[in-house]
Amino acid sequence: MSQEQTSQTDVLRVEVHCSVSEAVVVLGGEFDMSGTGTFWANVSEAIAARPQSITVEAARLEFIDSSGLLALMRARDAATEAGVAFRVREASPAFRRVVELTGAEGLLPD
Repeated sequence: MSQEQTSQTDVLRVEVHCSVSEAVVVLGGEFDMSGTGTFWANVSEAIAARPQSITVEAARLEFIDSSGLLALMRARDAATEAGVAFRVREASPAFRRVVELTGAEGLLPD
């Protein structure tokens, strides 16, 4: 069974596509403090469904600040604690730059 959900704040767009085995969270726009609540609500719901994995697609992120980065790190920790694999793929150049500047390379695939 597949489920889709879309949420949008003023600057962050979040789409969630769920199946039994995987949840894919697609982020677009600007991920700052105003979007962390929406992001967390969507990720929490995905974790509660207990898929095998959660994948965050970040190709459409135009901007991310420290609060967005922290929200991603907390989501990764919550998923790991629940026994759900977590990964980020298709990191946009803006996202990749912030990750490299902050030393959070662990969020990105090798």
